[in-house]
Amino acid sequence: MVEIRVLRYFLAVVDQGSITAAARDVRIAQPSLSRQLRNLERSLGVELFSRTPGPRKLTFAGERFLPLARDLVARADRTLGAVRTMTQGHGMPLIVAAPPTTIADFLAPYLADRGAASSIRDILERDARSVYDVVARGDADLGIAPIPPPGSMESRVVGHAPVLALVPPTHPLARIGEVELTQLVHEQLILMHPVNAGRLALDAAAAREGLVYNEPRVVSTTVVARALAASGHGIAVLTDKAIFGLTPVAIRAGESLLSVTLYAGWDRTHWAGAQVAALVDSVSRFHREVLARTHLFENAPGDRSE
Repeated sequence: MVEIRVLRYFLAVVDQGSITAAARDVRIAQPSLSRQLRNLERSLGVELFSRTPGPRKLTFAGERFLPLARDLVARADRTLGAVRTMTQGHGMPLIVAAPPTTIADFLAPYLADRGAASSIRDILERDARSVYDVVARGDADLGIAPIPPPGSMESRVVGHAPVLALVPPTHPLARIGEVELTQLVHEQLILMHPVNAGRLALDAAAAREGLVYNEPRVVSTTVVARALAASGHGIAVLTDKAIFGLTPVAIRAGESLLSVTLYAGWDRTHWAGAQVAALVDSVSRFHREVLARTHLFENAPGDRSE
């Protein structure tokens, strides 16, 4: 069994470049540090440092072991920090992983509203397709994304993000506040690439009704889409909030308004699973309250546990 303390000694040698400097940094005698490193190498069955004069250099095995050691020490530090927080009468500080739009339009407003009452310590920005990988590795306690988590995880529907047509305030649709998808497809649209969650929802709804777009302009970033819409180049269809003075217009597809479902996923065996679930419920309630104030989801699907 490799001790975290010894891993810290190993990292000190790597960062300081020598046994002497590392011994001063971790405040132990140099012979003791050298002995601990030899014991570590015996435990692993490999040499971590080359036995050449001058600064300590990692062997190939040492280079491969270095990121693992840093990860283990970082996890240990997070665990110790969480335990200290709980012993002081606070809940465990949780880390959430989510895509940029979910953070900007959903989680950041939640944090701003709840402040110190929130159990979120940090939010990691990740692509929607890699959110749950971060959770599976243990780098985050909870993932929220517009795609369902794998079946091995605890899963819950958090809410529904509106897919909006963003138009300048002078556009005729700005005065109406809602547009039928059958009408929208005939407009000059500014769309994201098909991996975008809002684009996927739009494509699925259009396919169900047999609709075809009128040669849309496809861009790579949502801020560019909104800038183009603001400058009169078309209608941006996004889940992102309106900026640059744009007006959000709800899109009606059949009997409901077009939306993207947001899911939460976390480890079923998470030792603070009850607290993670409580955070999901809190975020979900906040989401519903915000949507109720916007009046964009009067007929949206209800939130359901999965």
